[in-house]
Amino acid sequence: MEPVTTLHRDDSADEKSLNEKGSVSDGSLEAVNYDSGVDVAVGLVTGHADDADIDPQESRRLRIKLDWHLLPLLFVIYTVQFIDKQTLAASYVLGIVKDNHLNTDQWNTLGSAFYIGYLAFEIPQNWALQHFPVGKWMSLNILLWCIFLGLHCVCHSFGGLFILRFLLGASEGCITAGLMLVTSMFYTRTEIGERIGWTFQCNGVGTIISGFISFGAYHIGEKTKPNQWQWLMLISVFLSLIIFVLFILFFPDNPTTAKFLTEEEKLKVVKRVQGNQNGIETKVWKKKQFIEALTDPKTWLLFLFAAVADLQNGLGAQYARVISEFGFTNLQTTLLNIPSGLTQIMGITLGCYLLRLFPNSRIYIGVAFWIPSIIAAFIQLFLPFSNKVGHLVSIYVLNFGGAPAFIMTLSLCASSTSGHTKRLTTNAIFLTGYALGQILCTQFWKAQYAPKFHVPWTITVTTHFVSICILLTIRYVLNTENKRRDRLKAEADAAGKHLPEFDEFGYKVDKAFLDITDRENLAFRYCL
Repeated sequence: MEPVTTLHRDDSADEKSLNEKGSVSDGSLEAVNYDSGVDVAVGLVTGHADDADIDPQESRRLRIKLDWHLLPLLFVIYTVQFIDKQTLAASYVLGIVKDNHLNTDQWNTLGSAFYIGYLAFEIPQNWALQHFPVGKWMSLNILLWCIFLGLHCVCHSFGGLFILRFLLGASEGCITAGLMLVTSMFYTRTEIGERIGWTFQCNGVGTIISGFISFGAYHIGEKTKPNQWQWLMLISVFLSLIIFVLFILFFPDNPTTAKFLTEEEKLKVVKRVQGNQNGIETKVWKKKQFIEALTDPKTWLLFLFAAVADLQNGLGAQYARVISEFGFTNLQTTLLNIPSGLTQIMGITLGCYLLRLFPNSRIYIGVAFWIPSIIAAFIQLFLPFSNKVGHLVSIYVLNFGGAPAFIMTLSLCASSTSGHTKRLTTNAIFLTGYALGQILCTQFWKAQYAPKFHVPWTITVTTHFVSICILLTIRYVLNTENKRRDRLKAEADAAGKHLPEFDEFGYKVDKAFLDITDRENLAFRYCL
């Protein structure tokens, strides 16, 4: 029998506390106390701990309803966000370098500026996601990025563009963190991985749309006002404003406040994700959970992975420059990155399908997808530079492998931590590593390495191998802990021991909704 932790009231202090027995071998009771703050879903699930499991058909019906209301919004925001990110890279052949008097080093630094802002505001953004309604906070940031992107059009110098790229990164810093948070509120672990993957497919859709928009902008006369690159920015702003309106009207903050769910459906949605052992959401920041996140080895392994893996992503900001170096014209370059979006969609689709077949194999799936990317990087290093078609195809293969490999780890991060403050802290640290890698990766593509860019491609190959080693280390650590917990459970079952059940006013509450961490909750099992 699994350990059970339940809610009771401390009458002397008139506040709620949590108790969990940590040791099952000696029968002692180890208390874990919190001054205040349990999951927002506690009031909804109180008294329903012993309800029958949700029928599979009903669970499927709820999942479909959630998908129809959540996924379209997540899809469009990721599509438009990626278009916004791509505006700088796409503008390389549309006149932004000339109009703003940029040299190569300044151009590379602008690619980093976005992620400097992202890095600087990642922890504050995650703090805000805990303290404010998630949907409303994300909507506010979408509006801010519309403003910052639109102001690009009035810039005529490196300094102005740097500030706006910094602010754009700061405002977009809550989007991925919000995605990780929202999917863990509404979906089971396997569903989280699939839906994060499907949402990230929209980066590929954004790449395709951005290519066509750039192609259209290129056909605007070079001497017209606004300029070609300014038209690209304005179109992106218009699309982003539409997303802002949709989010402010329709995006929920959590299952307990989702307007598209009935009260009965809210309870069932919360119950069907109970097995995640993550809870839903807690609006109280807990210092103990914050410290636990900082002292948890897996937090820093995930940070290290994100930082190293994203050293490979300089191509995302440099693709127009790299493709043009193969000898293609500016007009051809606007279209030739479109297949990168298609291969990215194909890779993520395959990765999500494999995750459905092998639901506890995220890390092995991620490792397998690095292999095509390694082959593509070797092609860039050793294929004769005169074979421009071969080099171009290898860029497409690189996108096929890299995106699903990163997404498997992103879904692992979203599913392998419980305790709301700890989960947000872990997400913030992971995304800080992501931003750090993105800041550094654009700096490798210096003018002296053109046109073959041997140094950046060598770094790309090296970081792929290092990323694989880090992923396998993470799996070893998590799998070892899962086996330890299985042994403890077996000992408890053999001895006939389990945690006592407490209740408040006669109602039991499942411990998944008491906002305890994965370290404290021995029933928690880590995704692999």
